[in-house]
Amino acid sequence: MNIAETIYQHVKTMPMAKAIEVLHFVEFLETRPDAIADNTDESEALEVIQSLPISPESTVEDDFFNAAGLWENRDINQESLRAKVF
Repeated sequence: MNIAETIYQHVKTMPMAKAIEVLHFVEFLETRPDAIADNTDESEALEVIQSLPISPESTVEDDFFNAAGLWENRDINQESLRAKVF
């Protein structure tokens, strides 16, 4: 597996927001001039990347319930929201 495939394996299990963040980071790196000469042994770098764990695939439902926990212990309900809006 080459480095692009390894990165893909990691990114495809991420929630969409994190995958977009990775894309933005890659685009940022493309705009920077190379400050350091590329002396890295590709096989060594690939070995390190492949040793990183790949997180289990998350689903939209998982993301929803993880985010829903943000509202725990808050006194928010339909009536209180309507009172603030109207």
